[in-house]
Amino acid sequence: MATNKRGGIELSEEQLCIVDHVLGSDNITVVSAGAGSGKTRVMVATVLHLVDTFRQTTSIDDFALITFTNKATDEMRMRLEEGVDHLVRLSESTGNETERNFWLKQKERLSSTFIGTIHSFCSMMLRTFGYQENVPHESEILIARRHLLAALDETMNYAVTDPVMQVLFRSDLIPWAIHEMRGKVEEWYERIRGNGRQIEVIYQETLNQPHDEGRPYRVAVATILLHLDQNYRKVKDSLGGLDSNDLLHKAASMMKSQGDIIAPLLGSRFQYLFVDEFQDTDRLQKAIVDQLINHLKHVLVVGDRKQAIYGFRGADDSIIKQMADEHKVPMLSLNASRRPTKPLNEAQAALFRNMGSRYSVMQEVLITPAEAHVPNDKLVPFEYNHVFSKDRTEWVKESVDKVKEYLQESIDVPREGERPVQYKDMCVLFRSNQQLIEYEEQFSKLAPEIPLVTDISGGFFRKREIVNCYYMLQAIVKYRDDVSLDLALGTPFLPFRAPVHIYRQTDSDSPLCDWLEHTPECAEWLKGIRDFRRRIKIDLVPHLLTQMYEFTRIREYYALQNNAQAIANLEKLIMWSREQMNAEALTLQQFFERFQNALLTGQTMDEADVGDEDTTGKNAVRFSTVHAAKGLEFPIVIIPGIQRPLLNDDQQPIFFDIEEDNWGLDLCLPGRKGASHRYQEWIEKYKANHLEEEARIFYVAVTRAQQVVCLISGGEKLKVNIVDSDKWSWKDEVLSASSELSRLGTDRVRLPQI
Repeated sequence: MATNKRGGIELSEEQLCIVDHVLGSDNITVVSAGAGSGKTRVMVATVLHLVDTFRQTTSIDDFALITFTNKATDEMRMRLEEGVDHLVRLSESTGNETERNFWLKQKERLSSTFIGTIHSFCSMMLRTFGYQENVPHESEILIARRHLLAALDETMNYAVTDPVMQVLFRSDLIPWAIHEMRGKVEEWYERIRGNGRQIEVIYQETLNQPHDEGRPYRVAVATILLHLDQNYRKVKDSLGGLDSNDLLHKAASMMKSQGDIIAPLLGSRFQYLFVDEFQDTDRLQKAIVDQLINHLKHVLVVGDRKQAIYGFRGADDSIIKQMADEHKVPMLSLNASRRPTKPLNEAQAALFRNMGSRYSVMQEVLITPAEAHVPNDKLVPFEYNHVFSKDRTEWVKESVDKVKEYLQESIDVPREGERPVQYKDMCVLFRSNQQLIEYEEQFSKLAPEIPLVTDISGGFFRKREIVNCYYMLQAIVKYRDDVSLDLALGTPFLPFRAPVHIYRQTDSDSPLCDWLEHTPECAEWLKGIRDFRRRIKIDLVPHLLTQMYEFTRIREYYALQNNAQAIANLEKLIMWSREQMNAEALTLQQFFERFQNALLTGQTMDEADVGDEDTTGKNAVRFSTVHAAKGLEFPIVIIPGIQRPLLNDDQQPIFFDIEEDNWGLDLCLPGRKGASHRYQEWIEKYKANHLEEEARIFYVAVTRAQQVVCLISGGEKLKVNIVDSDKWSWKDEVLSASSELSRLGTDRVRLPQI
């Protein structure tokens, strides 16, 4: 009798098709999996079913499972463990000792099963076969950003006086500061390497461009990038290490030159290769997979072009379709989304169908499964509110009001039943880190009683407590400078506000400092500032920071807020200062400049680890970017700021690395310097691709919701803009679908009146 189980896991008909195709004659299966369609469940079921079916020749550690993030790696391993444990318990319940022993053996072997990111897979390959590319077996993987920054410092110091590159530092030609140029060079270098391009090739292509007024600037940038690449290689060679980009380049190069030797060896170690999130793969990663296909029993790649949101890293959403076409296999689909409730699924489908008329990638619409949950609560599944005001504070207040409104409601959750809405049910999603940071600050001022947790990967130096710490340190270092003091006033480090009339005084050079010195409530803080300044030349920076924390009582402030993350981040700042001191003896002024540079250039460093506390379980509203929330789900998702124009001139790139016609670099630096006659051509192509990528990002944002999506926009007027206009926004994607959405009824969809 036919069963809907594979590997002991219950599957739907379309999920069964995937598992059964892997068991078929083709050696590759390509799957397009919509949001919430159960792709991880299918991959786990496929592994367990193959192990069960071919138990004489296949064990669980014959699989290599490649995920997109470390978090996804942990989830995949956990789900496999749960699957094996279920089969162990099942065999125990039937008294089948042979079956029990078989699955217990698989459980033991699970620890040696490769489950990891493409970078960890390449690292494993290079450690095993790296001698083919002259990579020492003991090579270290360098993840510390300071190695790149050291090379960048050396490059910038040389570039300022180099006759070719110094044109970039002439303020009469390009109106920007040196630290801005430094940040851009680093950003461009990382982008080129992320795209899998060779700096030497781009340099030569740029040199071959026809002569015009902008060519000296393009050649100067190409030259500075080449010098940075050469200096960075020297640093890595001296340390005997590689960085994460080198892993992919070296592994791809090794497979290209020695694939006939290495691929069979990998084929003897692994029988199956499964790759998740294949829509976020770049051509380097595809080349590695291509080399392995003929040496493995089967390759399974799973992805969703609608969720391809990493184009800025070189990911190519067309690769998954190309994979199916090249191997002449059908692209199987998982379109039944089990994440949202039935009413929300229907609203999402109406929105995406309309978007499909503009973007071909959106034409594969999510299907509502028959068993989808129909909640018995009063929440409106799809809601869009517009604030008719130019005041940004009013826009944020709308989000605060919605959070408070939801807290008064009940929610009917599958397998839980109806219960009150909690803070942790809600996630507020943002398009960018900067938008999140600005919004969080205003939100916290308007509703300090609402607990928040934020997801900003690598965003240590963007955290509010770290920025405020910088303001306080600046106020102390530059004391009696009113501008610096004003930035610190009103922060938790200096929780006072001067009366308005103080700012109007003209009889003093420093009226704010005068006010601070004559205000009794500020006396303890003033004493702390003076004591700190007296000890600047005596104490080391870590001790000075500790002293500042003590007299400002900043740790006590965050303890009262139950904000363990902020306290941990402040302690990490002390540790970071200690690391800087260990590397070179810094004065407080030198450390302050280093701190300032980290903030100005957006230096990436992860937040402090707060131990075993899982912030996803903390009862707090989550603030996250869409990219950080990918793969996650929340009962209620709020997406503010959807009126943000997608094609603003301010948001257009000033730098292009063009493979087409082997063109090389093109630029439009401040003052419109560096643009070639083809620059506008690249801009038009960018606009078309950018709108589609923004549509995919919006899709990912909306599909994070399980029960409710609440969209918020602001502005004096509300109207639908023209597609491709510089005003087109996510708001317009929704308003364009208003007729389809309205047909679902006001109990399911609530839209503003246009």
